[in-house]
Amino acid sequence: MKNLLRTLVFDGQVSLTLADTTEIVREGIKLHKLSPSAAFVFGKALSAMTFMSACLKNEAGEISLSLQGDGLGGEIAVSGNRALRLRGYIHNTDIVGKERDCLGENGSLTIIRDDGYNRPFVGACALPKTGGVDEAFEEYYRISEQLPTYIKTHVDLDENGDCVFAGVAVLQPLPFADEKTLEKVESFNLFSVLEELKTLGAEETARRRFDVSKEVFESRTAVYKCNCSRRYLLRVLVSLGEEQLREIIKDEGAARIHCHYCNTDYEFNEEDADKLFPHS
Repeated sequence: MKNLLRTLVFDGQVSLTLADTTEIVREGIKLHKLSPSAAFVFGKALSAMTFMSACLKNEAGEISLSLQGDGLGGEIAVSGNRALRLRGYIHNTDIVGKERDCLGENGSLTIIRDDGYNRPFVGACALPKTGGVDEAFEEYYRISEQLPTYIKTHVDLDENGDCVFAGVAVLQPLPFADEKTLEKVESFNLFSVLEELKTLGAEETARRRFDVSKEVFESRTAVYKCNCSRRYLLRVLVSLGEEQLREIIKDEGAARIHCHYCNTDYEFNEEDADKLFPHS
């Protein structure tokens, strides 16, 4: 099901992104067994990264973030790619507190974007003194990319801590946007757009709020999907070399790898080592 829409609004002067990230956030909560407080702040970071992943140009493009503060949540890490496969984790999964309690007073947001060219772009900013995840991303775009960007994310949880809605709405003026348009965007109520997205979906919200024709939509599907697997990790273990791998298995009973992104544990034993190094 397509859950992300991108188009141009305000006479083609502003990029609009709308994404219903409910299923993405729901999967993240389930995999990591998150408390409501952790689910809320992690879900907002996942939603913002869904937008950033959709901005990648190269088919091989990848992007990741590290949001590190001195709050209760510890590090939040999320990555995505051009195919809109998102994954991530929050260090402390059982926190109790408000959004700012999770982030803390001091910290940074670091973005690493690999467009498949010579070297990745790395940008960073300090966490703003007020606000939460949305304000951190807006500060990043202002400081690191010099792009005025207006981001609103939201996560609704029920009494059991399950995600009933999550989404992101973004307005990003293009370099040639005039002053009148910039003023209009700055005062635009993106939270009300998310309220309509919740009930109407991305396409109908874009039509009603921005009078956009369906012909100019870019509609895509974003999902929570980790790229780890036993086959992939076996290739990683080969890089250890046979001697070191067999030593680990002998000392610890198995070579164990934990994937933080999908909260999955993998074990590799002597039989796996024999398959990797069949001629020893």
